[in-house]
Amino acid sequence: MPDLPRDKRLGRLSGKSGKSKRRVQDGKSGVSLVRLGKPWKVFGAAPFSTKQVLPKAKGAAHRAMLVSCPVPILVQKKAKDTALLAARWTLNHHPKGSKITWTASQSIKNGWLLAYRVKYKVKGKARSSMAAVAVTEIPGAKPAMLFATIPDVQSKYWRAINTAVSSLRLK
Repeated sequence: MPDLPRDKRLGRLSGKSGKSKRRVQDGKSGVSLVRLGKPWKVFGAAPFSTKQVLPKAKGAAHRAMLVSCPVPILVQKKAKDTALLAARWTLNHHPKGSKITWTASQSIKNGWLLAYRVKYKVKGKARSSMAAVAVTEIPGAKPAMLFATIPDVQSKYWRAINTAVSSLRLK
């Protein structure tokens, strides 16, 4: 995994934002986030606390998803280091042999955000996904993690990552 870049803000990603006035409450991690509008759907959350997905896309090696849960890794002293370990952990939800290229590393309220491009091969063809992990400190509890990943065949929804990250709130 490459070293983190110097602090770099997440730019406005291309596509549709998926905005909605509705929210999803994550009682396990102590946060709430936007409930994205159609075609996003709330889906069986396991092994996460909340999960929203796009319909399966032809040519995608995995499904686009937006999830939240308490961080599934050992918490580090700094939120940035916890986010790095969480990003590494998210590779379990991408095709085997995936590689990360960092696109953002920034402080957010009560935590840290990492955004990255994940490159992999599907049936010998080079593919990628845009992904992000946001770690938020929760008073008296394990930090919350928001994880979003959207394959390149659904790049018109990449801006939903901006929407999700900016919607993250303590319950």
